[in-house]
Amino acid sequence: MMPNSKILIKNVSEIESYDVLASESSLNIVPYEQVLKDYWHEVIADAQSAGTEIWDGQYYRLENIDEIQRGSLQLKLSTISYSTTRSLMKLSQQQNLASCYFPYHVNTGALISTSDDFFVFGQKTTKSGTYYLDLIGGGLQKDELDVQQAIDIKNNILKEAFEEANITSSMIDWVNLNSLILTNTMSVVILFNIKLNVDKGLLLKSFEDRVENELSGLQFFDQQSVKEFSYKENTLSYLSLIPKLVKNFS
Repeated sequence: MMPNSKILIKNVSEIESYDVLASESSLNIVPYEQVLKDYWHEVIADAQSAGTEIWDGQYYRLENIDEIQRGSLQLKLSTISYSTTRSLMKLSQQQNLASCYFPYHVNTGALISTSDDFFVFGQKTTKSGTYYLDLIGGGLQKDELDVQQAIDIKNNILKEAFEEANITSSMIDWVNLNSLILTNTMSVVILFNIKLNVDKGLLLKSFEDRVENELSGLQFFDQQSVKEFSYKENTLSYLSLIPKLVKNFS
């Protein structure tokens, strides 16, 4: 039901070469308005019974994927509420959604490699004690960061790397753009490559002093084991793209 994750744009320019333009949203959810409201009430009820807090913020939404695929160096950003994205995800679990109803909410993520050539992933533990892996990164949210230019998007991934894994700017050798991905939850991930000048051991030491406890741990994969992601059944199926994305790490 949910779409398959795929790489939207592999041959990306440097992030600084893109212009950011504020745009109106082209998303018209009128046909689903009532059902989306009902789903959002369910999301709130589920959160309350799980004892977690939920609030309705604003994500940035990428409006012009097809233009970028044709080589445009403009990122046209509108906004979309968190409640709409969550409700559309629920809807897509029930039926096939036409792509004109995809939320296309923007996240930043990073393929991070240590000085001893291990790729780093965040480990998240659920309430039931199971854990899953995710790229280090997070939502590009207007309430947290006003994106005026493309460098702000890069700053967002650096902020996430610091908050989640305590990676400071002094630990980073270089950062560049890897690709743009569409995930199975219909979000667009602007994916960066980050090369560290510290090894696995030093990163783990630094991680112990992290600012937030969003991640329960870090997991490391060498060049060989990272290729196994394409075979691993993972709750976040965009991870099956990792072997292809690793080839774009340079």
